[in-house]
Amino acid sequence: MTAATSSCTHRFKIVVVGDSEVGKTSLVVRFVEGTFSEEYIKTIGVNFFIQDLDIGDNRIRFLVWDTAGQERFGPVRQEYFQGAKGALLVYDKANQESFDHLEFWIEEINRYCSGIPTILVGNKADLAEVVTTEQGQQLAAKHNLPFIETSAKTGENTTQLFYELGTQILAILEGTD
Repeated sequence: MTAATSSCTHRFKIVVVGDSEVGKTSLVVRFVEGTFSEEYIKTIGVNFFIQDLDIGDNRIRFLVWDTAGQERFGPVRQEYFQGAKGALLVYDKANQESFDHLEFWIEEINRYCSGIPTILVGNKADLAEVVTTEQGQQLAAKHNLPFIETSAKTGENTTQLFYELGTQILAILEGTD
């Protein structure tokens, strides 16, 4: 998946947004490092990660900005969003409140980086379901967003998630969307 010696054909800044404690950092760490930790450490401001992924003939370097979900970081969010080519909108399938706040996060994405490819992500698919798959699919359809369920703990669909987002961004760049 990664190789420091290979040159990248593209660099894509990705923002990861959603409420606090939905597993945004765990999801990104699973993608970048292939690991998962049960210990929760609240993101302060933003975490930054880099990971390369081959998509077709392209080597994509993802510059992933994992944003804090707390409301107090709202005033600086615009700076984090500048130049983003894609977004992951994450909620916790075991937490109804995180799902209920998605409209707010959709507004934030539209306010600061409208028109970028965005994927709705139902994380923590390994836990007891409070928010159903159908609810996620319905919200995604309402906003014309792709939808995927993931588990940072088990690794389910974590690489596929970034592969799909990278494919969408490439399609726009190549004019084939």
